Amino acid sequence: MKVSIITPCYNAAAYIEKTIAAVQQQTLSDWEMIVVDDGSTDNSADVLKKITTTDNRIKLIKKENGGTASARNLGLSVAIGDYIQFLDADDTIAPDKLQRQID
Repeated sequence: MKVSIITPCYNAAAYIEKTIAAVQQQTLSDWEMIVVDDGSTDNSADVLKKITTTDNRIKLIKKENGGTASARNLGLSVAIGDYIQFLDADDTIAPDKLQRQID
């Protein structure tokens, strides 16, 4: 596994699909995405469950709200990639970002 992408998610149902789509469009295919639902009170978990059933590279971890740092640390504890990429739930990345960084 080359890259573990860790995404803390708190009430980001309106954005998370676009964020995940940007990761799925990467030219580098050797990645895992760990989305840590940090106790969202919107339907983020439902959106994420639907996506994780169609792409096994995306993993969902649910936890009680503890803040972005605790969500990132939990993601780090299960990451298996050689490299770590943090990506917020309302951000996107260019399709060649991971490949360019690896190169």
